[in-house]
Amino acid sequence: MRDFKMSFLVAIVSVAALQAQTPAPGRAGQAPAAPIDRASIVWPPGYVEPNTPGMPYLTPDTPTGTGPLKAIMASDPGAPEFVTYHPADLNALGDRKMPILVWGNGSCSYIGNRFRYFLTEIASHGYLALGGGPMGPKERETITMASNNPTRAVGAPPPGTAPAAPAQPANPAQRRVTVELLSQGIGWAMAENSRPGSKFFGRLDTNAVAVMGQSCGAGLAGTFGSDPRVKTVGMWMGSNPNMTDKHRVPVLLITGDETYDIAYGRGKANFEAIDNVPIFHAWREKLPHLGTFRQQNGGEQGRIAVAWLQWQLRGDETAARMFTGDDCTLCRDSNWHVQKKQID
Repeated sequence: MRDFKMSFLVAIVSVAALQAQTPAPGRAGQAPAAPIDRASIVWPPGYVEPNTPGMPYLTPDTPTGTGPLKAIMASDPGAPEFVTYHPADLNALGDRKMPILVWGNGSCSYIGNRFRYFLTEIASHGYLALGGGPMGPKERETITMASNNPTRAVGAPPPGTAPAAPAQPANPAQRRVTVELLSQGIGWAMAENSRPGSKFFGRLDTNAVAVMGQSCGAGLAGTFGSDPRVKTVGMWMGSNPNMTDKHRVPVLLITGDETYDIAYGRGKANFEAIDNVPIFHAWREKLPHLGTFRQQNGGEQGRIAVAWLQWQLRGDETAARMFTGDDCTLCRDSNWHVQKKQID
């Protein structure tokens, strides 16, 4: 069992490291790095599939989401380093204001549509979400996993093939999402709320801002706990061990379990180190590092994110029940394990 876990974790680490990358050309005279053959990986029974197999591609202007205001994703000429997610019909907001979410991608990848399904789901509940990076290829919105077409054991090379070429060093010229970029996103949204002629003019709640991210992006999000513009942060499959000194806002911290998510241990340590603010930490059995972000409407994590934001940014006590009390929604779910401080 120990050997199985180790080989499985190696596979998870490899896939996670490449979740936002394409095979890069090698340096002069070197072969390009070989991509992981994801179609060859067999996942154990009960593993949570990161994507929804066979989900049809929808154009960016197709309204989606389970919220009352179906949402789209778009490129805005005023924010070329982001993809925006917002209700398709902004007039349907009426007098309601949209809270703002700024998102950092896993691997800090500079592709704003990388977490399309998750962010569109949030936007459909009346939010403006900004994904770090410009619009990338549509293939970046999904991950092809093998749980529906297994062929061989985790980590086993294809019969008769040579070992994969070692990965090449990261290209230093490749753009990445940074703390500075996410901070720019907050500033841009606030400025758009005040700019006559902006489609967001007067439509945003600039007192209701959240920063979240996954993996590398979670570490970025953790730095915003002392930003006076921000009301809450969310760290998904990631952590920031330096966030405890001046952190002042509530924290949502979600990971998979110790076998399936390489961030489990760091997330748990982060929770244990934070005592001065409300923090909700939950981890799910057999949830991989890649999460459910690419499932239709963001899967379980889409629902959790919406509930947290509705509670923290809109004061929705019904949404709060997912997290508060001994009988909170996640507390009652046998798939989830919950720890919390200053939440109840």
